[in-house]
Amino acid sequence: MNYTRSDQISIIKSISLREGDSKTLDCPFCYGRKKFTISKIDGRTIWNCYRASCRIKGAYNTGRSLTAIQNNLNGTIKSTVKKTNQIPPILSNVDNNPSAVEYLKSVNSYDAYKQGLIRIQYYPARNRVLYFNNDNTGAVGRSLDGSNPKWMSFGNTEGGIQVGDSSTAVLVEDVASACSVSRLDGVCGYALLGTNITAPIKSRIRHFSCVIIILDKDASKKALTLAKSIQAHTEVKVKLTDEDLKWLDIRGIQSVLGI
Repeated sequence: MNYTRSDQISIIKSISLREGDSKTLDCPFCYGRKKFTISKIDGRTIWNCYRASCRIKGAYNTGRSLTAIQNNLNGTIKSTVKKTNQIPPILSNVDNNPSAVEYLKSVNSYDAYKQGLIRIQYYPARNRVLYFNNDNTGAVGRSLDGSNPKWMSFGNTEGGIQVGDSSTAVLVEDVASACSVSRLDGVCGYALLGTNITAPIKSRIRHFSCVIIILDKDASKKALTLAKSIQAHTEVKVKLTDEDLKWLDIRGIQSVLGI
């Protein structure tokens, strides 16, 4: 897919980067694993993908911050790293934990897990189930014992979580609902992990031929705003409901979607 300079800058701006930072990431345009580099040096952001089939590269001036001016005068570059919860090093199979299986079945996530549509593992140290994104660079963990916060993010989850593979995506707020939706033929679930469409998510959903946005009726204005932000690139439908898709059976979800 061809990206204009403005498209590239829009996505680049969503990447957290401070003066002096230099990162190697999965490419947000072609999704090449660890093929994308981005740096912010002396008030200038520079990016490049090293995948042969991806021609993404560019630079733009962001203006020198006080830090950039000080670094330039001192002849030094200071590097900072955004603090995030790291993906736990010790995880186990959810099938070995009855409470994890019970939870996944209760929110209609177990089928997606067993079919290999999403990676889900158990985090024994925190008694949580972790739903991973497609490239395993991030996950969201749900508490199984009522401890707070109910949900925790690990690694990079800015791109949301897609469950399944189809030309039609159903955008929902949470990953359990995305798993529930993935049981339907002809659609995949896509968890926004909130009610906003980030630049990385917008980049990815451009590849779908149709996007159905499902939000609570109280969020009707939000749904319409989201639709307008992506409708130039794909067919967009908006559905508002009082139902929580992770609790519904297949017929119930079909009724909400109108299919």
